[in-house]
Amino acid sequence: MKKQATVQPPLWFTDFDGTLKPLAGEVSPEDLVSLKAVGEAGGVRVVATGRSVKTFLRDWSRDFELDYLISSSGLALTRWGKEGEGETLEIRSYRPEDAALAVQCSLELDIGFAFCFPPPLAHSFYYKLPEKTPVPRSFEAMINQSDRAPIPWRGESSFPLGQVLLIAQPELMREKAAVFQKRVPNLSFVFTTSPYEDGSLWLEVYPPEVSKGRAAERLAVSLGFGAEDAVALGNDYNDLDLLRWAGMAYISEKGPADLLPLFRNMPPAGKAPLKFVLDELRPSLYGDYLKRHPAEALGS
Repeated sequence: MKKQATVQPPLWFTDFDGTLKPLAGEVSPEDLVSLKAVGEAGGVRVVATGRSVKTFLRDWSRDFELDYLISSSGLALTRWGKEGEGETLEIRSYRPEDAALAVQCSLELDIGFAFCFPPPLAHSFYYKLPEKTPVPRSFEAMINQSDRAPIPWRGESSFPLGQVLLIAQPELMREKAAVFQKRVPNLSFVFTTSPYEDGSLWLEVYPPEVSKGRAAERLAVSLGFGAEDAVALGNDYNDLDLLRWAGMAYISEKGPADLLPLFRNMPPAGKAPLKFVLDELRPSLYGDYLKRHPAEALGS
């Protein structure tokens, strides 16, 4: 288990889906209050998510206070305020030579793929279904989401590329991923279990400098802080480098079994995990906030 730091962190990084928000449910009222308490105390609140800005806005409300959004697993960094999306501070995408190799390798794997555009169009993508292997339910769900913009791939060879997404059953996915990593080892490879809970494994392939952890580190440095000043919350493999980077790290007790011994455990999404962490690190902050804002207790 990662050693618990003794400082009270000014930087708070958290994943969204599966960490704060359950698949079929909402962020707990206690966690909404916790975010407000951290902000009032001077903490910097950052969501680091695989969602694009557009798909994050689908489930965001003004009650969910934060200061920055790391979206598309590190492709973009955006200021956030009471009205939502603010200034875009950073956008990253594939270099043409890396994109060409990634596209070619994806075509050879025959497990189906999505070629996602860079922000601000990260919700749009080309896709191709596998021809010889079963189509995972989560792949079909991703294509059919009403707020995405899928385009059937017709052989396009030159287009802006932000992310390659591959979806298959775990054994097949790991086999194909090993081939991909051997062909293009300099890219950033991130595994995650399917957010649709269909048992499939997702492989997200990004430009070399892109990940949640790298984006968090760049933001921390720009604010004058380091890893020792940060706490991070996550629930899956795609949060791993963020959790490893942060001085204090927590993982959902419903996360992958092999990750649970590596970090401190916290309640699952929807069960006030952020409040749990806040009570461990800043024990009086939540209660003191409610004393100053008793109306907030009505929602919690």
